[in-house]
Amino acid sequence: MAGHDENFKDDSGLLAVVLGLAVLVGMSALPATIGWVQVFSG
Repeated sequence: MAGHDENFKDDSGLLAVVLGLAVLVGMSALPATIGWVQVFSG
């Protein structure tokens, strides 16, 4: 991974929160996406 800093410390936990939110949004959007694909594909 380019620009990866081995000394980087996520003391605030912000990175974990952002990743958690991204996963949560992705998982909640997945069924809706599948539903829309089924609707539009007939």
